Amino acid sequence: MTQEPEKPSRLRKFLSFSSLGITGSAFINYLIKQDWVMAAIALTCFVLAAILGIFWAYVKNFLERLKEKLAEKGAEDADRFLEGMEHLREKLAAKSSQQEALKEVVSQLSDFESKYLEEQKLTCHEDRAIGIREIEGFDNYPVLQEIFVPLRLTISARDAGYDRPESLEDYKTTQIWDLLRNSQNRPKLKQIAIHAWGGFGKTTLLKHLSFIYSARAYGKYNAPKFIPFLVYLADCYLTLSQDNPPSLPEFLTNDHVNKLLEDQELVAPPDWVLNLLREGQALVMFDGFDEIPISERAKVSEWLSAAMQKYRNSVFIITSRPTAYRENYTAQKPSSSFWIEKFNQEQRQKFVEQWYLCQEIMARGGRSGKDVERAAKNKAKSLLAQIKERPELDAIAGNALLLNMMVRYHRDELGAELPKRKVELYQGICELQLNRRPSLRKIELLLKSTNQRQEVLQFVALEMMKRATNDREEGFKQIQRDDLLDKLKIGLDKFDSEVNVEKFLAQMADISEMLVRRDENIYQFSHLSFQEFLAASELVRLKEDGESLLFKKLSLNVWKDTILFYASLTPNPNRLIQRLVDLDNRDLVDLIYRQTNKADVLKSLEKLVIDKRYEQLETYLKAKEWEKADRETDRLMLSAVGKESNQWLDEDDLRNFPCDELLAIDRLWVKHSNGLYGFSVQKQIYVECGGKLDFSLPSSETWDKFCDRTAWKSEGKWVDYPDQFFNENFISVKGHLPRWDGIFFLASRLVKCKA
Repeated sequence: MTQEPEKPSRLRKFLSFSSLGITGSAFINYLIKQDWVMAAIALTCFVLAAILGIFWAYVKNFLERLKEKLAEKGAEDADRFLEGMEHLREKLAAKSSQQEALKEVVSQLSDFESKYLEEQKLTCHEDRAIGIREIEGFDNYPVLQEIFVPLRLTISARDAGYDRPESLEDYKTTQIWDLLRNSQNRPKLKQIAIHAWGGFGKTTLLKHLSFIYSARAYGKYNAPKFIPFLVYLADCYLTLSQDNPPSLPEFLTNDHVNKLLEDQELVAPPDWVLNLLREGQALVMFDGFDEIPISERAKVSEWLSAAMQKYRNSVFIITSRPTAYRENYTAQKPSSSFWIEKFNQEQRQKFVEQWYLCQEIMARGGRSGKDVERAAKNKAKSLLAQIKERPELDAIAGNALLLNMMVRYHRDELGAELPKRKVELYQGICELQLNRRPSLRKIELLLKSTNQRQEVLQFVALEMMKRATNDREEGFKQIQRDDLLDKLKIGLDKFDSEVNVEKFLAQMADISEMLVRRDENIYQFSHLSFQEFLAASELVRLKEDGESLLFKKLSLNVWKDTILFYASLTPNPNRLIQRLVDLDNRDLVDLIYRQTNKADVLKSLEKLVIDKRYEQLETYLKAKEWEKADRETDRLMLSAVGKESNQWLDEDDLRNFPCDELLAIDRLWVKHSNGLYGFSVQKQIYVECGGKLDFSLPSSETWDKFCDRTAWKSEGKWVDYPDQFFNENFISVKGHLPRWDGIFFLASRLVKCKA
């Protein structure tokens, strides 16, 4: 018997426990039974089951591993998220703390800014232009903002890029608030120079700006916000002209802001001024470039120019008398330049009425009402009528300082008639300050009489003016206290050597206010014009010695007003006029001749003066040097109304232009052009073009016709002056010269002058 039957049994036993499972067993069973079809099916199922088993094992292991890794990654991300949230919480807490700190800083800055502005405002609150007290039992300074009259500004012809106005629009003036509004989109207006002679309101204008900005009232002018800084150059030029001067932020911080607040024991926060300058939020005003000694002006101009160039975003204003600015501002000048125009009739009326209203209210302890307004209006009307009826007063009322003096004098004299001449007005003010006002306040001044007190001041004024020499035109406007005491002692000893000089100085500064203390050791007269008047009075008192001294100063520009005062005070101006004629100083001769009583001038000298005035114009006309003659005409007309060579005549100037000047100039042009040129020729053409001789502006049609007829325009465009204006194509046209766009006013003036 064989062993084969046992073999399948062993194989079945082995396979029954194999991992192939049911399909594997079925395959073996069918294989043993030799059921090949079913075995093949079972084998296929077996293979598929094996593959699925392997894949499931892979997937299972993959998912388990993935779950494990994702769990680890999730834990890590969760840890990072929690760390981030904690960091964010800490950051937000820190930011909140910073915001609180920032709010605290802003609050402190705002509080400091308010305190600074309040102090700056207080320095500009009152009208103390000439230091005059009122006669009531309390000091009665007008509030500046209640009497301030907006000043008219005109652009310098030179800065405008042409010699005269080119259209009717150019006769319109502007105001400082217009310039500040436009400074935001016109960079040239971020640097402004303002020129005017003494008494036209340069300092008052800057005080007005400083007050309005300090009071945060700039919104009523639709002006941009600025923090104002008002600096008087006379007080700080030594700081700015030293070898290593401070920067602008350092200077404003230490020498202006901190000094202003030293009584409150406050100092500016770090970089407060610097940030304002960088961000264009500062309005920096430098008053009185002409107050700087000549030797220091170049250095100071360099410092000012460098400061303006570095902080271009902020706005700068510099004021000066014209000569000092023109001749001594040697650095790059501010990018725009304007002149203060004299008060017109409307401005005069507004100032006088506001001034009287302010006084009447204060005189009643602050009470206002219709009765107060009526009283003020009646007094203002009385003064304005005097000015209108008297040409000699009308001629000087355009000067703000002189008008201020007139209204004060008029009120103190209870409406009495004003002095006839400018020098008499100054003398009247001296009488009030040195005698009547103190007497009304029951204060007894030292020395026996007004004349003695004034003579002491005259001596001091002349000694100060003598410091301006041919080599050194400086240092004459201010005086050290010790030096002043020495000069006063010399003057006092002439009358009473027992007088206490310290007490006399205190009276002149605190009661009469003829002298003003700039700081602890520096004094000056209340206004330069008072110093000049008193110096001239002393020269007249000295007679021949005074005249001899004056003649040595005729070439000094800073002595100009002193010379004019002297010419008005001296009983015999002929020798002075003759000396100026010999020196060919035509402008000064003309000014003296116009203000002098013609009865005091020799007839022969009068003819010489007149001939000398027009000599140069006639020379050019005879030689047919038309351009030079046109420019000389320009000079003569400007000097006739007391203006500088790069100013313009405004409507008021032309309406009241001196007839003798206008007719003399016209006659010379007509004569030497054989009737081709002249104002009277232009007047006829103007009428033919439809112009009216009533001081009205012409229509655009009339103006264009006139300009075409006179060849001021060609094919609708302005003829370029002077390059093309004197070409043969235009020079032969009737009425072409003189070139003066204000002919529509001059033509009307010619009618008034009967030409």
